[in-house]
Amino acid sequence: MASLGRPALIQRHLHTVKDGSLETGYLHNPDPLATLTRLDDAKARGHHMSDGDSTSQVRSRSTRSTHAPLLYLGFLVSLLLLAHRIHYALPTPVSSEEGLMLDPATGHQQLRFSEENVRKIVRHLSDDIGYRIVGTAQDQETQDYLIHEITAMKEHAQRQRLRGPLTTGVGESALSLPQFETWIQVADGSHQFDFMSKVVMKMYTNMTNIIVRLSCGPECDKSAILLNAHYDTTLGSPGAADDALPIGVMLELIRILSQRPALKQNSLVFLFNGGEESLQDASHSFITNHELRYSIKAVINLEACGTSGPEVLFQANSRRMIDAYRNVPYPHGTAMGNDIFATGIILSDTDFRQFVEYGNLTGLDMAVYKNSYLYHTHLDVERNLERGLPQHLGENTLALATYLADEVELNGMERTSAVVYFDIFGKAFVSYSMETAIRSHWIIGMLAMVTIAVGASRPTLGSVLSVMLSFAAALSAPILSVYGFRHVITPMSWFSCEWLPLAIYGPMSFAGMFAVQWLFHDRKATRGANELRALSGIQVVFTITMALASIARVASSYFLAMYSLFTSLALLYNYSRARLRHRTAIGVRDVNYSVYFVASSLQTLYTSCQVFSLVDMIVPLTGRIGITAPVDFIVAGVTGFGMFMFAPPLLAYSHRFGRALLKRVIIGLVAMHLVLLLISSWVFYPYDDLHPKRVFVQHQRNMTSGESLLFLAHCDPGPFRDYIVEVEELFGTQADFRDISHSASDWKSVYPFSQFLESYVIDTTPYIRKHTTNRTLSESDMPLTKLIDDAPRLVAENVSYDPVQQIRRLTILCTHPNYIWTVTSFDAEVLEWSMKLDIPSRERFHYVIRHAGGFRTDGWKLELAYRASGPEDRLRIELTAMETEGFGRDVERELRGSGEIGVMRRLVKAKPDYIALTYFSSVLTSFEL
Repeated sequence: MASLGRPALIQRHLHTVKDGSLETGYLHNPDPLATLTRLDDAKARGHHMSDGDSTSQVRSRSTRSTHAPLLYLGFLVSLLLLAHRIHYALPTPVSSEEGLMLDPATGHQQLRFSEENVRKIVRHLSDDIGYRIVGTAQDQETQDYLIHEITAMKEHAQRQRLRGPLTTGVGESALSLPQFETWIQVADGSHQFDFMSKVVMKMYTNMTNIIVRLSCGPECDKSAILLNAHYDTTLGSPGAADDALPIGVMLELIRILSQRPALKQNSLVFLFNGGEESLQDASHSFITNHELRYSIKAVINLEACGTSGPEVLFQANSRRMIDAYRNVPYPHGTAMGNDIFATGIILSDTDFRQFVEYGNLTGLDMAVYKNSYLYHTHLDVERNLERGLPQHLGENTLALATYLADEVELNGMERTSAVVYFDIFGKAFVSYSMETAIRSHWIIGMLAMVTIAVGASRPTLGSVLSVMLSFAAALSAPILSVYGFRHVITPMSWFSCEWLPLAIYGPMSFAGMFAVQWLFHDRKATRGANELRALSGIQVVFTITMALASIARVASSYFLAMYSLFTSLALLYNYSRARLRHRTAIGVRDVNYSVYFVASSLQTLYTSCQVFSLVDMIVPLTGRIGITAPVDFIVAGVTGFGMFMFAPPLLAYSHRFGRALLKRVIIGLVAMHLVLLLISSWVFYPYDDLHPKRVFVQHQRNMTSGESLLFLAHCDPGPFRDYIVEVEELFGTQADFRDISHSASDWKSVYPFSQFLESYVIDTTPYIRKHTTNRTLSESDMPLTKLIDDAPRLVAENVSYDPVQQIRRLTILCTHPNYIWTVTSFDAEVLEWSMKLDIPSRERFHYVIRHAGGFRTDGWKLELAYRASGPEDRLRIELTAMETEGFGRDVERELRGSGEIGVMRRLVKAKPDYIALTYFSSVLTSFEL
């Protein structure tokens, strides 16, 4: 008898089963498919099957050849490279001359945003002036420079106005230039600043803001958009990116807009903010005190924590403002960033907080974030700003501000986070409401159900569970590897290169994912059936998580919807291919090779861009989140997340070549991971000159104990002891270690950041006595602190006691000539005070009051009433203050009569290239008032 081929077998079953029953009744009609499964199994084992379909056999052999995996993997790598090119693309910088080009149609200057103009400003602020810390002479020098530049632009604009109105073309009406107004605000105030789970009371004195308004007149002045950037810097940095770059951008915007036709509907207010690094004092002062505050209806805050790559929209709280962002030429932002920042995981904050909290404003928070290795270090200088970055930030801000001023009704904007938004490869920007998102997610969910109903998707409980466990394995496998080799590997060996964690931990993540699939591979089913089940499981998992995120109204749910949608479309494509190939009603029983390209194309390209953003943010961040943070585990877990999301169809693809080959692939990936892990640990050192280790140094003179101590602390769990040995040799003194429980009080001068610092402490008294030119001092036992002139002091005035209510009242006066940033701490049950803010506790509480003041601010005053057991129940107050010298200019205040010793100067001069020092000198004194 002639052998029974597959077409004949199918025909026999079609005589006994109604049309369509084999397609939709996959679980209810197992016999035909079981027969097909046995046939496919036989083919997989290499048995000869005379099924009469030689074309299908050839296709099967070709797609499962050794070239097939290389082709698909090459496709994924190509998508990765394309995503890298798209993600980091920056516009071509415009020179100063190009910024003044003439419009050939009108003969008028068609002013363009110029990166070169911005760089000149940034270079002067960061390289020439340098560390612009609130209260220092450089702070005052910066104010003078900005006022001079703004005044020059205002005078130029006035001359242009006197020449008459502009015309935009032949036959068009004349257009007037905008009104140009300026203010200088100097104010005192106070506010509560809760940060890093700590409560901080803030006081400020003589805090300076410089304000510019461009408008079309009284009608425009009724509503305004605020553009904010701060010109001050933190302790350890000249601040080219943070925040001189946005300052330069705002000055360039004023240059352009003051010479263009006046804005049509709303005015623009530019706030050159004088105190952000002192914990957002100047922005608080403006939004609570300045006369323009009532006209401000929205804010655009410009910040930076990096020096390269595109700027990102990372906070937004208004649908209308988010929609306005569609008009920028280079959009870059996603609701995922908004959701992540809102969790508080990222230990950072911006002035945006003050405008929202005290001004009830809606707006956008935009920042440069890539390469934050240089953030708050001495390396944040103009030459390290990537070419094209100022152009990117400037053109986006100019387009956004112009559109808001000309086109948007600002009144009635409501604050909301229920807005979905994302950019499409930096070319387009999409935004829609959460309600629209939920409706679209319903449609995507229904599409997934349709694929299951028609038989295009064939999930099983096991396949769904395998996808969920694969995700868990992708995260846990590299974490377990780090834990297992923690005593062998060097911590943070990957730190100096953002992509290195992907190379080290990526193979282990894939090994974990594929190991789960290997365990769930059904030997009784064909490879094609295993592929189809896994791909269907991916669809179900993402559809369910999309639904849960939608119910929770998480804006980032769009990301999960994308996976569900494209997996459903891929399954439908596979279904149509199967119908065309078999021309029967059998349904789908495997995955066509081309389906993987369909399933991976857009979502892998998009996800690669998001993974780049995530890695750019997380890896440098590990260098400043504290010595107790498990950074190797964090980075391993983040890598695992990125590997899983990169191309989930790989889970299905892993079944394509059989269980035996998959096992060998898993072993190979584990071996690759171990080799790369050990090599990276032995070859790569975590730090170099452009990826430095952050070290805080404080030379503290304790006026109460008479000690003169040098505190050294680091901000990550990476290697540190080698540097301490160098410092010990430098000063000829052994360092003592103090853990965080002690260092919290040692570092009160930088509270609340002190909670992350543990210290090595060196007594500098022997070194000073040895190197002083004053023989009497070198041979004396007198505490060196006796030689300090004009140390900060606290005195009590107007002291009274009410024995009936047991309340003690006093006025605390602080004098601190030539010192800045005082921090006062005490424990008391405070009942009243003169600060214009609520008392945080009605019980005994540990208060920390930080004060910052403008240049030549020599003191402050606080009226206080607290519960006391008697008139002699005094307040014990600890006061720290920083010296004004020493911020980047190789200047150090010497002890009176000690000669040129320079403890800090010597430390800075001997600094290795891989160390970034944040250094200052301070005094500490305890008072009983």
